[in-house]
Amino acid sequence: MTDKAWKVLGFAIACGSAVWIGTADVQAAKSEPSVKTGSPVAGISVYMDQYQESVKQEGSETSAGLTQEKMRYGTFNSIFQNLGVSVVEDSLNIRKEPKNDAEIVGKLRNHAGSSVLSEENGWYKIKSGQVTGYVYGKYLTTGQDARAIAYYNMKLMLRVDTETLRVRSKPNTDSEVLGKIHEGETYPFVSNNGGWAKIQYNGQSAYAYVPDNATVAFTIPEAERCSDIRSQVVNYAVGFVGNPYRWGGTNPNTGADCSGFIQYVMEHAAGVHLDRTSRQQAEEGEVIMASSMEPGDLLFYASGRQIDHVAMYIGKGKIVHAANRRSGIKISTWNYRKPVTIRRVIP
Repeated sequence: MTDKAWKVLGFAIACGSAVWIGTADVQAAKSEPSVKTGSPVAGISVYMDQYQESVKQEGSETSAGLTQEKMRYGTFNSIFQNLGVSVVEDSLNIRKEPKNDAEIVGKLRNHAGSSVLSEENGWYKIKSGQVTGYVYGKYLTTGQDARAIAYYNMKLMLRVDTETLRVRSKPNTDSEVLGKIHEGETYPFVSNNGGWAKIQYNGQSAYAYVPDNATVAFTIPEAERCSDIRSQVVNYAVGFVGNPYRWGGTNPNTGADCSGFIQYVMEHAAGVHLDRTSRQQAEEGEVIMASSMEPGDLLFYASGRQIDHVAMYIGKGKIVHAANRRSGIKISTWNYRKPVTIRRVIP
C-alpha cells in the first residue's frame, strides 16, 4: 500500500465522521471541537505499526544512503514525547502562563505538534520547537487521535540534534556559509548525498553536513515564535544602556563586551542561542539588506578585513551596542561605521 494510502486509511479510521472546529484560544471560541483528548480508537495501533514499517521500507529505498551514511532516521515519535496536536481553524496561542490574558509567546498552526509536559486547570503546558508555554486544552488533542492526525499530515524533515550546524550554498566545506541552524529546529528535507543533507532554508535550497548531528524524520510542524518578540528583545536590550563595557564580559548587568552583550540579550529575551564572538555570530542566521532591517537584526562591523564588532538594530536608524570602555552600552546611529554584513537571527 502506498504512503498516501496508509495516511488516508489511518486518518479515516481515527476520525470517522468527526469534524474539528476551533479558534485561537478560549477567548475567541465559537464552538468546541468534537475530538476528545486521549480517546482511544479501536484498531488504530495496528495500522500505525503497519504504516511505520512501510515508511521505513520506502525510506530505505527512496532516500539513498540514509543508513549507509549513518544519518539518523526516525518518525515524529523521536521528536515529540506525549504528543499533542493543535486542532483549530487558524492558530492556537501559546501563553506564558495558564490564563487567557497572559503574554503570548508563540503559536501552533492547525495540526502542528508539541510535547505535553503537564496539565493544569484545563490548560496544557507544552514544548514545541523553541517555544515552551501553555495552551487551552480544548484545542489540543492527544493520544491516538493526535497520532492519527500526525500520520496523515507528516512530511520528511531534518531536525538538528547538535548545538549548531553550518548551512552552506553547496555540499562542500569550501562553499559559502549561508547561516547556522540550531538544536531542536526542523527544516524540510530534500535529499542526501554523501552525508550532506539538502534542505529548504529561508526559501532556498541549502546543504548541511549531518551524520550524527541530525535526525531525518517524518514529522509535523512545530510552534512559531510570536512576531512581537522583536519589540521584547529591543526593550530588553535598551534596558542595559548606561551599563559598563568589560572586555570578555558576558553579563550586561555587571559588564559585557559587544558580542557578550548580544549573546546575553538574545538568549534571555528571545531564547536564541548565539556563538560567543562577533566573528562567529556573523555566520548566524540569514543575510539581509540594510533596506530590510527590522528591530532585533544584528549589524557587524570590521577593522580591515576582520569583523570585530556587533550591534543590534532597534529601529528609526538606531542601534544599541556595548561600544567601548569609555562609552559603555549606548545607542548610536546604525551607519556610524559601514557594516560588513547584517544578519537576521530572529525568525
